[in-house]
Amino acid sequence: MNLVLEHEQSGLRHYLDGRPVNCGTQLRLRVSGDRERESWVWARYEANLHPDRASVVLYTVFGRVIPDECTFLRWPREDER
Repeated sequence: MNLVLEHEQSGLRHYLDGRPVNCGTQLRLRVSGDRERESWVWARYEANLHPDRASVVLYTVFGRVIPDECTFLRWPREDER
């Protein structure tokens, strides 16, 4: 997974491409891995970030997705907003 978990003064926070991700943020989730024919869906980021455990859920049109190390997210482009 390309989210990076950082320890901040206020607690834990995920970052994507150097930008902080907040609960409720709409991201794009890759659903096919072929570089030439990638497919993306909208995914709403929700997280429960405790010092001893961090859990993330992505809500999509397909239902809930629990990300793993193969999950790839990106920020929406201007033409997707």
